[in-house]
Amino acid sequence: MESYSPQDGESSRRKRRRQSHSSAMASASPQELGHMRPSISKGSSSFVGSGSGIYFVRTVQSAFTRNYRRESEAVDDALVPGEDDRLQTGSPSGCIWYPNEIIQLPDTHPSHAMNFDDLACWSKQYWDNWHPPFPFLHAPSILGVLERISLEGIQSLSTVDSITVRSILSISVADRRQMPPTRGKLVPSNLVFNTVDDAISCLTPILLQPSTLASLQALVAIQLFLVSMLRLNAASRVGGLITRIAFQLGLHRCPSRFQQFSIADADMRRRLFWAIYSLERYLSQSLGLPLDIKDDDVDVCYSDKELHADDLRQISNVQQPHDPRLLLLPAFLARHGYIKGLILELRHKSVLYRTTGQDEAAHVDSEISKWWNEAQDLLDPHYMETEESGGELSGQGNVSSLKESHKLLLIVQKHESTILLNRPVITSAPNSSMFASAMQKCIGASKQIVAKVYQHLQTGMNEAGSRDGRVQNPLCWPGFTWCIWMRRWTDLSLRRI
Repeated sequence: MESYSPQDGESSRRKRRRQSHSSAMASASPQELGHMRPSISKGSSSFVGSGSGIYFVRTVQSAFTRNYRRESEAVDDALVPGEDDRLQTGSPSGCIWYPNEIIQLPDTHPSHAMNFDDLACWSKQYWDNWHPPFPFLHAPSILGVLERISLEGIQSLSTVDSITVRSILSISVADRRQMPPTRGKLVPSNLVFNTVDDAISCLTPILLQPSTLASLQALVAIQLFLVSMLRLNAASRVGGLITRIAFQLGLHRCPSRFQQFSIADADMRRRLFWAIYSLERYLSQSLGLPLDIKDDDVDVCYSDKELHADDLRQISNVQQPHDPRLLLLPAFLARHGYIKGLILELRHKSVLYRTTGQDEAAHVDSEISKWWNEAQDLLDPHYMETEESGGELSGQGNVSSLKESHKLLLIVQKHESTILLNRPVITSAPNSSMFASAMQKCIGASKQIVAKVYQHLQTGMNEAGSRDGRVQNPLCWPGFTWCIWMRRWTDLSLRRI
């Protein structure tokens, strides 16, 4: 007979507790699932993935259904913000502009009196709101195109240039809806997309031509217009085309590795790729779709961190095409896109291939913290001045700090990541310590999002003397809509799950 000691008994009890804990963790691992929506017409069923938050929303709705049987308390099946396919009825979409936004030109009179200053004014919102985070266009070249329009009309442009200009002006006209009204000339209808179908139809002439950097830029401009109008299904379809062309043009390879690219060419290719990457990550998360661009297929350096140059000292001594500080914002957005990809791969892959261990989640959480610690420097209003005084950049002129709306974008991205990482735990591990921790993190992040957005709007309305929510720094990024939508369901889940 074997001897027995109290240590043996304690060891057995610890082993049983570990086994019980492991079983509980396995059963409570985050397992959000996507949703196959019923068809509107025959053969048109659509899928929205769990990364969009649809599983979480449907879980909260089920709790409402169980607790509130009265018809007045019923909650309708919510659409994910940007699911424009669910809004289509099969008929062509109507004009997207109001009469006070554009001037309709008859087909028999396509020309309209305008000068360069008019065109610069009409496009100002694009350059203020969208070019800083997504600088995929060469601004001086586009300004040259605008000058040509003022002299010879838009009919003098190539197909690619015409599409790019129409995208820019369409985005600008849409953005002005959130700003205090101003008096000025109306944009001619032939300089904008009058319908969403009008924009999508421009894909055909681009596809009929060999792929070039300029044609890819035009496609990204169309996609950005669709994103700005919250037409995310359409933007995602265009994004698939953009990704394949980007691969064909070799944009996923760092241009500094190849001698045939000049400093300016390499800079433009890098800017274009990271804009494509950031938009792709946003669309994949918003619609819950698999990633188009895998990180292990990419070796492009961030704009502020070149790793492939043979002689970094020699590169730094070459005259740069612009102030490197101008690309800090898109670089941080690209890094955040990487974090979104980590979360989607961790939480929302096929259930057969998900890894939901605590170590993996802790790694993603550390990446979020690292990104935020670095991003806070960029939010400092004196950060640009500090960088300028470093010596190397002092001769390139002053660079203003970030716009308030772009600062808010970075802040919201941080809290959005917290929700994305922890939300699956809420629907998968009820009545556990993991659930309680994840719930409190999501609630805290949601409150911060609403508080920061509200503060931004209140400050903007006070400065503009507005009472209808229109501000000089509008919230153009559609991700704000998703965050507020998710915050609403987080609040409801606190009471119903």
